[in-house]
Amino acid sequence: VVLPRSERVPLIATAGLDTIGVRMPRYLLANEFLCACGVPVVAPSANLSGRPSPTTWQAVLEDLDRRIDCILQGDPTEIGLESTVVDCTGDVPMLLRQGAVSLAELQSVVPETIEYKQVRYDSPRSPGLKHRHYSPAATVVITDPKFEISDGRSSAFIGIGKAEYPFEFARECASVGEYAHSVFEFFRECDRMGIRTIYCESVPETGIGAALMDRLRRAAEG
Repeated sequence: VVLPRSERVPLIATAGLDTIGVRMPRYLLANEFLCACGVPVVAPSANLSGRPSPTTWQAVLEDLDRRIDCILQGDPTEIGLESTVVDCTGDVPMLLRQGAVSLAELQSVVPETIEYKQVRYDSPRSPGLKHRHYSPAATVVITDPKFEISDGRSSAFIGIGKAEYPFEFARECASVGEYAHSVFEFFRECDRMGIRTIYCESVPETGIGAALMDRLRRAAEG
């Protein structure tokens, strides 16, 4: 939740902005850590800018080994995609980034909630709104269920449908939720394998599907 910065919040925690994003994780280990700290914790994303978000502590180590002092070795993330971001500094709440909590769910609480539409040259108002974001080294191609390719070499597939071609690597998910939960680690595994092209099946943009398609489009733009 993006809120106005109070005078008690140092500017170093907001990159000089007059707003600050505040969240409280529900994961037990994270809450135990915060309680042990005894103070609010400033926490940027645990990955290199532009890389697929980490969903395991091993992925954090992969990006930030020797750059940070320690890593909490918890379980893989529950959702697999980053949190919903809502700007509450204006007259009505504004959804800045899609996540597990959908626009419809937000509107069930505050009907006036609107969705932010970024203008091309507008400065990003939330983490994860840059065009180049969540991108693996491989080229990401978003497909429909009936797509065709001529050669599956050095390529991979992830989606709900069955992989019809002999891809070098494929993940057939049982649901949109499983797809969302798996996609970033799948991207990272493709990079480890030297995959050049990743085909990602499109899904209906309802519920978590809206957040998933947002991440896939941004990865494809990278």
